[in-house]
Amino acid sequence: MNVTRLDHLVLSAADSSAVAAAWREVFGLRAQPALHPDGSDLELTPLPLAGHNRGGAFLELVQPLSADHRVAASIDENGEGMFSLSLEVDDLDAAVRELRDAGVTVSGPEPGLLPDTRVARFDVATTNGVALQLIERA
Repeated sequence: MNVTRLDHLVLSAADSSAVAAAWREVFGLRAQPALHPDGSDLELTPLPLAGHNRGGAFLELVQPLSADHRVAASIDENGEGMFSLSLEVDDLDAAVRELRDAGVTVSGPEPGLLPDTRVARFDVATTNGVALQLIERA
C-alpha cells in the first residue's frame, strides 16, 4: 500500500458558517463554498491551507443536517472538533486487498462525498479509536 499524503482533516461543526468565520478571524483561512452531497445529510465546507493548490492537505468542516446523522451523534457525545482524518492512496482497490490479506478490518471501496473520490473506512478498533479513511482521487 502506498499512502501518498495526508489528504484532509475532518472537523465536526454544529454551525459550519460560524466555525468557518472563527477560523478566518483567528487563522486567516477562507472557506470555499459549502458542498451538499446528494443523500448525505451533510454540509461540507473546505478550508484550504497554504500549499493546498499544490496537493497539500486541507481542513473540512462537516455540519450534520439531520439530528440522527452519525456526525450529530458524535457532536452530542464528544462536542465539536476533530472527527476523522483521510489518507490518500494511489490505488484504493490494491490497498484494501493488501489490508484485508493482512487481517485488517476495512470497508470496501465506495464513492466519497467529495467530487471524484472513492474511500474505504477503518473500524475505529483497528486504529486506536481514530476515525480514519483511505481516499483515492480520480
